[in-house]
Amino acid sequence: MEIISAFKEIRFPKTKSELLLIAETKDDISEASTIALNRLDDRTFNSIDEICSNVKIVCDLEIYDALREFKFPASKEEIRKYMESRNCSKLAIQKMDELHPDIVFNDISDVCK
Repeated sequence: MEIISAFKEIRFPKTKSELLLIAETKDDISEASTIALNRLDDRTFNSIDEICSNVKIVCDLEIYDALREFKFPASKEEIRKYMESRNCSKLAIQKMDELHPDIVFNDISDVCK
């Protein structure tokens, strides 16, 4: 994940504001990762693991919200197309790309595992 590589050499603790300033100086960080960092809790982070955990929670909450009314069961592609039609963030849609293509997902918890 590019967030890990962007912050691998910084010293913690860092506030959300400090992390955003560091991210602005990085050429190899995508818009999706910048959006995810902007959605971090407004607090101090003590490690890269805390950042990644917070990003995953934000992403999973967005997926959950987007798929609340979605009709399961469905394939990865059906879910991805639905999320694109709902204008979900690039980060959430990228998470769909990580899903196994040959699985039928029966509910939201299958998607957010």
